[in-house]
This record gives sequence, structure tokens and C-alpha cells, in this order.
Amino acid sequence: MGAVRTTDTGPGVPPIDLAIETTADPATAWQAVTLPERIALWFTDASPLGEVGERYRLDFGEGSVVVGEVVALQPGRRFAYTWTWEAAEAEAATTVEWTVEPLASGGSRIRLVHSGWDEGEEAARDDHEGYWTGYLDDLRDILEEA
Repeated sequence: MGAVRTTDTGPGVPPIDLAIETTADPATAWQAVTLPERIALWFTDASPLGEVGERYRLDFGEGSVVVGEVVALQPGRRFAYTWTWEAAEAEAATTVEWTVEPLASGGSRIRLVHSGWDEGEEAARDDHEGYWTGYLDDLRDILEEA
């Protein structure tokens, strides 16, 4: 089963809200979304995850770079960072939040919420949702192979 949208409520432009389930334990799932060498297997080159207030960077190559700041961190469970394309204006920031939850089966549920879209950004939001869906499918595949 692919990444599934879990909510689509609220005024304005709805957040991207996707989740996958995996047989990987929560510690392994957490590493897959926080350790640069693991992130590179399913997503892109990432800077190490720092403390709240520290910079976070994702480099997709060919000048496509996302810069942000860690805005929430609960080690082993949840982290969030601002998301701004390096060439964009600071006001264009959105927020990406990752949550790892244990499943009764011993596996994990990984949830991504990408929020903060402004009116008029529906096309960009929808493009990002398509990309995130593919990346989460890749993440699930990597975790199932481990």
C-alpha cells in the first residue's frame, strides 16, 4: 500500500498529510528519517539533524536546495523544520513535520505533514504532494528491505 492522505480539513490550502506503515521498529524508522546516510537512500542529501533553532538543509543537486530551521524536536518521535527553496523569499516558508509512532504489530507508522501553504500556492502544494508520495513509497521500500 502506498502513502495515504490522512486528513484534508481546515480553511485555506490544506496541508499535505501522508503516512506509511512499515514492519521496521520505531528506532529504525527514526534513523531512516533523521540520519543523513539513511535519508540519502530514499530522499536526498541532508544535513545532520540539530537542535531546535539550528539550520537544516536538503540538497537535491543542480542548485535545488531547501534551507530551513529545526522548529520542533522530540528525539525518537517527532521533528519539524521550516522548508524554503534557497532561491525563494523568506516569506515563502512552509513547515515539514515527521512523526514516528509504534504499531501494536511491532512495526512503525511514519507520518509527514507539510503545512503552511498560502492561498494561490495550490499548484505548488499539489506538486509537492506528488513528490512526497513517491518519496514515502521509496522510504517504505528501503525499510522493508532492511
